[in-house]
Amino acid sequence: MALATFSAESKIKNGLRELNCAESNFAKISGVCGKTRLIDGLAGQKDFDRRDAEKMLEVLGEMQELQFEIDVPIDWSRTDKITTALVIRRVSRIANELNDQSLNTTATRATKEVADVSRR
Repeated sequence: MALATFSAESKIKNGLRELNCAESNFAKISGVCGKTRLIDGLAGQKDFDRRDAEKMLEVLGEMQELQFEIDVPIDWSRTDKITTALVIRRVSRIANELNDQSLNTTATRATKEVADVSRR
């Protein structure tokens, strides 16, 4: 079954292709569903429920932002480093909204670690 062009499943599939991120890595990074469920959804076999799709699109957007900030292709198989960086960046963003910049240095360091790992 083909995916609808503007469906969440299609957006996720296209985004992962642009990032060159394997579906299995995205399943670990997003933490929303398992690899098999993700593959079924991206193959058009079973649509994601709205809440799961929104969360996956949010994580995909954060991954795209991370890739944009780093000048080398990210090694998405380093799921632990990437997940940590995304969480730290998310917390830092929330802190900034509350006028607290104390986590900016930590978020920058986590971003640089992903870049350093990807350069190897």
